[in-house]
Order: sequence, then C-alpha cells, then structure tokens
Amino acid sequence: MMTIRNALLTACLLSFFSNALAETRYVSDQLTIPLRTGDTMQHRIIKFLKSGTKLDVQESNEAGTYYHVIVSGSGKEGWVESSKLMNQPSARSQLAAVNKRLAALKADLKAKNKTIAELKTTIAQLQEQNEKLDKFGKRKSQQLAELEKVASRPVQLAQANMKLETDLAKANRELDRALKENARLSDDNIKEWFMIGGAVSLISLFFGLIIPNFKWRRKKDSWGSF
Repeated sequence: MMTIRNALLTACLLSFFSNALAETRYVSDQLTIPLRTGDTMQHRIIKFLKSGTKLDVQESNEAGTYYHVIVSGSGKEGWVESSKLMNQPSARSQLAAVNKRLAALKADLKAKNKTIAELKTTIAQLQEQNEKLDKFGKRKSQQLAELEKVASRPVQLAQANMKLETDLAKANRELDRALKENARLSDDNIKEWFMIGGAVSLISLFFGLIIPNFKWRRKKDSWGSF
C-alpha cells in the first residue's frame, strides 16, 4: 500500500516539476540544430531546426543537458541540447521579424499614402463641384431676380394700361368735342355760304334784270333828245 502511495506521490512530483519547467525557448544563432528522439547523441535525428525556431520546453533530463521540446506550429516532439537554446529569439530572428514588421509598415504607409492621394483627388473633385454649384446658385439667383422683375411687370403694365385707358377716354372726349365743333362750324359755313350764295344770286338778278332795263331807258332818252 505504501508502495502505491509513494508511486502516486512520485508521479505527482514529476508532473509538478515537468509543468514548472515548461517554458519557451528559441534555437540559437547556429544555422540548424538536430531534434532527436532521445537525450543523447546516439538517438535518431527527427529533423533539423532552423535558427530562431520557437520551442515549448516540456522537461529536461537528469543532467540538464537536453530538453524535451515541442516545436511550435508543427507539434513535433523531441530532444535538443539545452546549450543550443536561448531565452529570447536570436538576433537574426529578431532582425528578420523587424524587417518583416518594417515591410508591413512600409506596405501600410504605401496604402495610407494611396488613400491620402485618393482623398486629395476626391477633395479636389468636391471643390470643383462646389464651385460649379456656386456658379449655378448665382445663375439661379439672377434668374430669380429676373423672374421677380417679370412678376412685378404685370402690375406696372396694369397701371400703364389704366393710364392709357384714361388718356384714351380723354382723347375720345376731345375728339368727340372736336367733331361736334367741326360739324357746327361746317353747318355755319354752309349757312354762311348759302346766305352768300343767295345774296350773290339776288345781286346777279338785280344786275341782270333791273339794271339793264334801267340803262336801256337812259339810252333811249338820250337818243330821243337828238
């Protein structure tokens, strides 16, 4: 019974120390290191890990010379020499990450510059449209002013028409008065000419009838005296 209890206690302690040891390590600046099936140089090589590869350490051997690791991303497990690992990414890996980040920033900057250029183009187009709208508004304002003048013209025309009607009525009255005066003068002239004609006729009759006879008698008397 004690043996089983000791075995369980040992298993729990091993599990605790294994979890406590689990941490992240990175392959050093060497180009590659072997991932082996065990913690000695005699164990088979599973694959070679490149510099900067991220590893999750699960445990170490008793001597502390090898770590049991899991390769991040692929999930492959194996053993690597602890002296070939670092607590942070290698300078080469960091440089690659920085270059990658720089490339991403450059791409982002390029995209933003493109967006800025598009926005400038849009702003220029909007300004042009705004100028066109201003011109259109001014033109419409002028047309509205002209329409207001035209709208006020009927009142002016009505007033002018009333004045013309008044002047026309006055002219008609003056014309009627002139026609009547002309008719009256015409009647007077006719009467006057009629009277003159009658007088001339009487005088003509007088000279034509009475005076010749009067002269004839005088001649006869004068002839009879000889």
